[in-house]
Amino acid sequence: MKIMKFEGATMRDAVAKVKAELGDQAVIISSRQVRRGLLGTAVEISAAIDNESDVEAPAPAFTRQPPPPQDSQADVEKLIAPLRSELRSLRAMVRSNEPKGIGKLESEIQALRQLVEQLAKPAAEPAPASAASIAQAVAAAATKRRETEEPALIAPSSARVVMLVGPTGAGKTTTIAKLAAHAALVEGRRVRLITLDTYRVGGVDQIRTFAELIGVPLTVLDRPGELANAISDEDELTLIDTAGRSPLDTASVVELAAAIGTVSDIEIHLVVPSSSSAEAIDKLVSRYTALSPSRLLFTKVDEHESVPELLKAPRRTRLPITWVTTGQSVPEDLEQPTAHRLGELAARGVQPTTPNRNHRAA
Repeated sequence: MKIMKFEGATMRDAVAKVKAELGDQAVIISSRQVRRGLLGTAVEISAAIDNESDVEAPAPAFTRQPPPPQDSQADVEKLIAPLRSELRSLRAMVRSNEPKGIGKLESEIQALRQLVEQLAKPAAEPAPASAASIAQAVAAAATKRRETEEPALIAPSSARVVMLVGPTGAGKTTTIAKLAAHAALVEGRRVRLITLDTYRVGGVDQIRTFAELIGVPLTVLDRPGELANAISDEDELTLIDTAGRSPLDTASVVELAAAIGTVSDIEIHLVVPSSSSAEAIDKLVSRYTALSPSRLLFTKVDEHESVPELLKAPRRTRLPITWVTTGQSVPEDLEQPTAHRLGELAARGVQPTTPNRNHRAA
C-alpha cells in the first residue's frame, strides 16, 4: 500500500493532484486544513493506492450501475417467473397427500404448464381464456406475497434530486456536504447545493463554507415555493438542505410538501440521529408523512456502542436505509452500507480497531 500526501489551495485542487499522481484508483484516507504561513490555509489530503497490479481496487460505493440490457428473453423470464414459483407450490401441495382439492390442483397445474409453454415461445399465439384467468390469479397472488414480504433493509439512491429532512441537530448540513464532496470530487458529477435553512443562525454560512471548499454552486432560498425554479436540468445531482423545526411546527412540513409537489424525480431522506429511540423514530416518520420520505439516513453512528434501530427501523417503518454517517470527516465518514455492514454497525457500532473510512459496499 502506497500512501502519499498532497496539498492544494482548495479541495478540488488537492483531489486533482491525487488523480494526476496516483490515478483514478486512489483512495482518499483523510483531509484537513493546514496553515501556509502568511499565505493563509490550504487543504491537505492523504491518499493511498495498492501498489500490487494484480489486486483489483474496490469500486466506489456510489458508482452508478448501468441500466440492464433490454432483452426480450429476459422479459419473458420475468413474466413467467411467478408462474414457475406457483407451479412448484402447487406440486408440493399435491405431493403432501392432502385429500381435499387434489383434482382441482392437478387441473390448475396443467393449465399453468400450458401457459408457461405459451409464454416461452418467441412468437406464441394468444393464451386460452382459462390460462389467462389463471395468470391473472397468479399475478394477484404474487402481488399479495410482495406486500407481506419483509421490507428491504437497504436501497440505493437513484434520484437526480435528493432532499434531507429531519429534526434540529440531526446533522443534515454536514451530511449534505459529505454527499456533495463525494459526488463532485470523487465521481466528477455536476452538483448543486440548495439550502432552505435560513431559519437557523449561521446555517447559511456553514453550508456556504462547505460549498466553497468543495467547489460547487450554492443557491439560498427564503421560501420553499421557490424550489422548483431553482432546480436545473444541467445539474446531475441537486442536494437540498432543509431547516430543522420544532416537532409542533407542522405548518412548515405542509408548506414544504406543497412546494415539492411540482418537483419531479425527487427523493426524500429522513435524517435520524442514531441516539433516537424506536418511539422517537416512529414519531419522526409520522411527522414527515406529508413529504412521503422514501429512505432513512442514520447519522452519528460512531457515537454509540450499538445501534439496533439500524435493523429494526427499516422493518417497522418500511423505509430502507441508503447512507449512514460514521464520523465528522468530510467526505470520508459516509457509508453506503451492505446489509452485512448494517448488521455489524447495529450490533457493535463503529469499532476503533476497524477502519471505517472509505468503507466500500460490496
